[in-house]
Amino acid sequence: MPFGFLRKNPAPRPASAAAGRYEGYLDGVEAGFVKGWALDRQNPSAPASVEIFHGKDLIATVPAGQHRLDLLRARVGDGSGNFGFAAELPPRLRDLRSFTLRAVAGGETELSNSPLQVNEDPNHPFRRPGQHVRIFLGEQYLTGSGLEIGALSHPLRLPAGVTVRYVDVKSVEQLRAAYGPDLQGIDIVPVDIVTDAHTLSAVPDASQDFVIANQVLEHLENPLLALENFLRVLKPGGIAFLSLPDQRFTFDSARPITPFAHLLDDYRLGPGQSRETHYREWAALVENTPAA
Repeated sequence: MPFGFLRKNPAPRPASAAAGRYEGYLDGVEAGFVKGWALDRQNPSAPASVEIFHGKDLIATVPAGQHRLDLLRARVGDGSGNFGFAAELPPRLRDLRSFTLRAVAGGETELSNSPLQVNEDPNHPFRRPGQHVRIFLGEQYLTGSGLEIGALSHPLRLPAGVTVRYVDVKSVEQLRAAYGPDLQGIDIVPVDIVTDAHTLSAVPDASQDFVIANQVLEHLENPLLALENFLRVLKPGGIAFLSLPDQRFTFDSARPITPFAHLLDDYRLGPGQSRETHYREWAALVENTPAA
């Protein structure tokens, strides 16, 4: 499940190196291990060698041969799923409390999400084993008071001292009527503000420390307009806390990736001009309905 953070007035970030013979991803650090996956495209049945660096210092060299169910389901490489790696961090590195890691496959290709900034201090701890990544990231980034959009029955668990108001396009009664049996017997959060996620018209400018939208953006007809208004209501330095499903494991995985030009047209011209195309694509690729 991909996660993202938009911070108002963000600093620029370096671009990732282009993939060559090798591909892979540096996931992060968990319980003292740096983890990820890597694949040798020319020889996918043999584990790729991954080197972990702190600056110019080589910390570890590990084979990317661990089995991972997510890679198996995604049919990465030869489809075996045996492309994961985990390397234990030395105590001398963890004693630094804050450091940067790089991961290079086959001595030539830096993995996506590398370099990775790691922090371990009272305010930015390592993720605890079994802790959901959303909760872990919330502890690091969310302070003050803000909004959560479209939480329904799955609100984000917030750090102590943080306050939230829940936003939806309908009241609780209207949501229950619209969803019918899907919400029967299920507790959903109280809706404090009824407003459209695209505009947040009921929320003043620069009034929030954070805006949370988990599994929301992919449901919106005009996501760029929504992002514009998420940023509008944030105070300077505020956080837009976003997550989206991994398309490879969703019911509409057969649908093609939407090009940015399409999103831009929906933003500039309005989503109505492409709505029929969306419906036809859904019918053909998700419902498997023959074209009329």
